[in-house]
Amino acid sequence: MEASTLTPCSPRLTRFGGLGTLAPSREPSIFFMTERSEAELLEAAQGGDRRAFSRLVRKHQRRVYACAVQMLGDGGDADDAVQETFMRAWRAIARFDGRSQLSTWLYRVCVNVCLNHIRKRKRHDAADIADPRMPEPKADPTQGSSDPARALEARQLQGRIAEALDGLSESLRTTVIMVLVHGMPQKEAAEVLGCSEGTIAWRIHEARRRLRLALASEEDQTEGEEGRRAS
Repeated sequence: MEASTLTPCSPRLTRFGGLGTLAPSREPSIFFMTERSEAELLEAAQGGDRRAFSRLVRKHQRRVYACAVQMLGDGGDADDAVQETFMRAWRAIARFDGRSQLSTWLYRVCVNVCLNHIRKRKRHDAADIADPRMPEPKADPTQGSSDPARALEARQLQGRIAEALDGLSESLRTTVIMVLVHGMPQKEAAEVLGCSEGTIAWRIHEARRRLRLALASEEDQTEGEEGRRAS
């Protein structure tokens, strides 16, 4: 199978519509059946059916893209990571042995791609207040019209949380994103990361402890600076 026949996609531009145009397979295909199970699509994709693989991409792309955004904190980088994830998956799909769920396997590929991106790029000195990993602050319905000062404070808090998250080691940060942000069961996270459930539980406990310390330390520092300015 030639990977060059795939047209990479941008999830944001295609609304998660798949890999784009795929060269049609010369093999007979039941792709146009109304319903087709994932197992059938997987079997066809492993036999070289690009349209079947495109169908699998459309099914799993939202989750893969969400993983990339959470790990990289940048929409453009996430687009690149999603491209690379599915290109790698296409090249390796014939070797997928089914010992884990396809979604778990794709997640593992995405995590490895994102970790490579993180290692290669330069780290920013501070987190972006508009970090896409952090949800937009919700308005308080009891407060009536929006309060600009309150909204700014909420965005600054989000920035501090993102910065504290970036301060964690790769293993802790990745585990937090999978389990606490995406709600992935610890058993599945252990399969993706190739470790025991006990290790996942310890990482979550340790990450929470370090995040609390980092946020408390920054809050103390901020209060100290404000006190010096007031005096």
